Order: sequence, then structure tokens, then C-alpha cells
Amino acid sequence: MTRQSSIPLTSKFHVQNGSHILYFYNDTEKYISNAVSFIIMGINLDQRVIIIDTSDHFERMTEALRKEVTDERIRQYVHYINQTEFYDMHEDFHFSRILLNLNQIIAPYLEDQVDMRLWGQVGWKEQPDMPEKIHAYEHGCDISLSGLGFVTVCGYDASNVNAAVLLEAMKTHPYLMTDDKLVLSSLYNHKSNHAVTYPALAVQKEMESEMDLYRQKLDFVHVVSHEVRNPLTVIKAYSSLLMSKVQDQEDRDKLKAIRDYVALIDNEISHIISTEQMLTTDALWRRRLTVPKELLLDVMEIMEVKARTQNIALHHEIRLNGRETLLSNATGFKLIVSNIISNAIKYSDEGKPVDFKAYRETGQLVLVTQDYGVGMTDNQLSRLFQKYEKTNEQRGGQGIGLFMVKQLVEHHHGDITVESRLDEGTKVTVRLPMQG
Repeated sequence: MTRQSSIPLTSKFHVQNGSHILYFYNDTEKYISNAVSFIIMGINLDQRVIIIDTSDHFERMTEALRKEVTDERIRQYVHYINQTEFYDMHEDFHFSRILLNLNQIIAPYLEDQVDMRLWGQVGWKEQPDMPEKIHAYEHGCDISLSGLGFVTVCGYDASNVNAAVLLEAMKTHPYLMTDDKLVLSSLYNHKSNHAVTYPALAVQKEMESEMDLYRQKLDFVHVVSHEVRNPLTVIKAYSSLLMSKVQDQEDRDKLKAIRDYVALIDNEISHIISTEQMLTTDALWRRRLTVPKELLLDVMEIMEVKARTQNIALHHEIRLNGRETLLSNATGFKLIVSNIISNAIKYSDEGKPVDFKAYRETGQLVLVTQDYGVGMTDNQLSRLFQKYEKTNEQRGGQGIGLFMVKQLVEHHHGDITVESRLDEGTKVTVRLPMQG
């Protein structure tokens, strides 16, 4: 059994082998989803997965697993241990006895040199010295498991845990996970202080499924792009040449429309290819200081062309001085803005305007897009960030989708809100923290 220096929690996100992850959950459904994502990745890596949890939780995990893997693979890869029996919860919480139980469970896998990962919900009864006992138990687990090279998740029901237990547990876990986020634990003694925030396991898995579907759409475009771009370049050159010779204004307007469509198609191809490259690397999550005004002007240039081809008037107001900075992924930031404006144009009625504003407010970059088009019902609004293309079957999808946009916004530590009324239009507001 060869040990790797890092191990994937999902297909995109790796942690150091032997990492000890603390999970404080508030939503049981999300807890089950994250556990299932953890199990499936383990099965895909040919790892045995030990689950220490309640029987009710494990039954729900198994039910969800059956939608993606066979019962035979579940039996082959997943080893369930009843939480009450493992923690001897009918007695006092003795971390030494629990560690002994853990060692007895993993010993056969070590002897057979079988790779594994472990997920356990920590069961305990409230006691006066509970924070100290949790610290001793988790410290012992951290030392034992990190040395063995197994990735482990320790789950705690946040509704049953007080702040003192949370603080003690954070000292013994390199990573802290909530229902939606995965971050470096601020109280753990890390070699690096570089803070990175990732979506939680189930969110990562859903994003990766979206990416896989999106990449399938990209493959065809990527293959034919060179063949398409050559004639586009010729068409653009000829239209520009004719515009310099044609005097009739109506004919000039038609040539200008041809040039606009060529520019729009060329941009869409470039956008799709750059997005494909981004999705196949970790570039999606890399952030550095950027100047948002420059990026916004780049997006506005092509969005104006897109709006013009659909007889939509795009009004934009960028109230920035050009010295503001944002800790951002430039490509991701432009994807956020372009997708939101593109949606507004797409779902507007011909002849109606789309308004876009960008300004600074209390240390945040505020981006507001308002359209006066088809709008959405409350039901459509409630599932907007799942798959936006399904909110209006008559107008198709928009590629990467607002599901990914929302994840990108949250990765920027920002938030996105949407207000909409059917047949009256939609207002989208994005707020991102600024650096200077």
C-alpha cells in the first residue's frame, strides 16, 4: 500500500494524507449528503470506508448510496459500526477506551495493507469536564490517525455542542467543515497561515457534476472552434472593408450588424474555451489582487454587443475610480458579471432596457443588474440557483449557470440576492468584499 502525500476528498479538492477534519453540522440532510459524497469518493479510490454513526443516519446514507452504487459495492467497501457500541455511551466518556476500540477496528486493514478512510459522528453525554475530555480524545485521534495516513471526519451535532467544546475541538483538527464550507481550522497549529475556503463535500460533488455536464457541451465547441474561427475572421474583415466603401446608411447598419454578430460568436467561443480550461484546473479557486473596474469594462464591451444584437439597450454605470482592488479570480469574476448580465439580456423583451450599476459601499463592491423582462414566479425563484436554465423552458440555458455563479460569489466571500416578479423583471445584487 503506497501512501500519497495528499488524498482527494472530491475529484478537485485534496487534503494532506492523514488529515483530521472537524465537522459541526446544523442540517441533518446536508450532513447525510456530505457523508455520502465522502463515501463515494472513497469507493472510487478503492478505499474501504468506515462509518461510525447512528443506525438511522447509516440507513439514510445507504438509501442515498443506492442511487449511485450497487448494494454489492456498498457491502464490499463500507464497514458500519454502531455509534453507541463504539463510544460505550452507556458508560462515562473514556477516550483511552474509545481509542482502543478504534485501533481494534482499523487493525485488520493495516495488516492487509488496505487503504481506508473514516467518518464518525462523535457521540457523548454532557459532563462538567467534557471540553477537556473531548480535547484529550481528539488530540489522541489526531496523533494516531495522522500517523497512519487515513483521512478522517469527526462529526458533531452543533445543536448539542457548546462553544467550549467547539473551541477545544478546533485545536486538534487541521480542517473545519460546516454544512456548506470547508476551511483551515484557525486554532490548529498549521505550518502555513494561508487561509483557503472551499465548498463542503456535497456542494463540491454537485459542482463537479455540473462541470462534467458542462464540459461535455464544451467538447464539440472546442473541436470545431478553429474551423469556425477562420471563416469568421474572413467575414469580419470583408464586412469592415465594405463599410469603408458603402455610403448608404441602411447598408452600413446591416454590415455593422454582421460585424456585431461575428464579434459575439467569436467571444462566445473564447468564453467557452477559457471556461473549459479553468474548469479542468484548480484555477477556479486561485485568487489574487485584481482591479475590478478594468475587468468590468472588458465585460461591458462584449455585453453591449450582445445587447445590440437582441435590440436591448444596456445602460451601465461604473462608479469606481480605478484604484479599488478585489481579492479575486479574474476569470471567475468576469464569469459572475457576464453570466448575470447575459441572463438579464436573454430574459428581457425586445426593445426593453437592462440596467447595470457597479459602486463601492461600506468596503464592498456592489453589482446591481436590473431587467424588465419575463421575471419569475416564487417557485422558479426558489430553485434559481439549482439550474437556472429550467426556470424558463422557452428560452434555453445559459451555460455555466447561476449554480456556479453562486459558488463563485461565495468563494469571493460575497453574497448574491435575487428579486423578481413575473412579467415585471428581475433584479440581481452581488456584494463582494474589497481590499482597498
